[in-house]
Amino acid sequence: MLSRRHIRIKVLQALYEYFQNEGTEMTRGNKRLMESIHGIYDLYLFELKALSDLLRIAEDEIDRRKNKRLPTADDLNPSTLFVDNLFLNWLKSNVNFNKQIELNHVSWGENREALRNIYKQMEASEEYAEYIALPENSIEADKKFIKWVYGTYIVNSDLVHQLYEDKNMHWADDLDAAQMMVAKTIKRFSAEMDEFTALPKLIKDSDDLSFAETLYKKCIANSEAYEELIHEKAVNWEMDRIALIDIILMKQAIAELTNFKEIPIKVTFNEYIELSKEYSTPKSGNFINGILDKLKTDLVDKGDIRKIGRGLL
Repeated sequence: MLSRRHIRIKVLQALYEYFQNEGTEMTRGNKRLMESIHGIYDLYLFELKALSDLLRIAEDEIDRRKNKRLPTADDLNPSTLFVDNLFLNWLKSNVNFNKQIELNHVSWGENREALRNIYKQMEASEEYAEYIALPENSIEADKKFIKWVYGTYIVNSDLVHQLYEDKNMHWADDLDAAQMMVAKTIKRFSAEMDEFTALPKLIKDSDDLSFAETLYKKCIANSEAYEELIHEKAVNWEMDRIALIDIILMKQAIAELTNFKEIPIKVTFNEYIELSKEYSTPKSGNFINGILDKLKTDLVDKGDIRKIGRGLL
């Protein structure tokens, strides 16, 4: 499930694209923003599909070894602990997962060789040897092993990350959100779940999408007014000397401060200062904090910032 921080990041990306490409229609930009947010679910499905495909690769490998011209005793009587993994088989049979895979055209296709390499590394590991030496499958042991496989070979795979970036330039920023959803999917798996159990939702409720849309539209609609406010407080700074990303972050913060009564001022300040550290220069955080702090006083005095609830100011 997406956090508000990640939604702010998606809005920031959309705003950066909008202000870099003059003449872009706000309606079209908003549509692309919504598509970008929902695209995180595709990344989540790709991550799950990687685990599902490891099961298929293991099944194919067992068949290949059994059908060798001179199979060994181990080839003819392999351990089936991995191919019988309870979580992987639940995923393989899950109606909702398979439907989403088909609808969103999620496939490793020509990149499946990367998964074969992951399978070979996994099969050669000490952890794999310990796992297949267990007397039988159990939910806890199977979840623990898949969590290890996922964290070791997929989460930290530079090759997998590069493949994602080739598909979608924003997926590098979306990985954390998608990976948290995969971790949640593995963690919540239990004996009570069947092939009809739904996967975790990406969006908690319509309020999150409304937050993204309103933040995006208000920032664009009031861009000139926000820029004037920033210019007044940026003493000794010409606007063309301030990095575009810093200007957008401040505009976005002003839009949030003045349009969302339930979000405390301190939360907004902290969020955009943290985003500046990640997406701008090391000094941007202090600069943005100073400008926003000056603006806050004026906006509160003028009544443009009104918060609901004790202590929100």
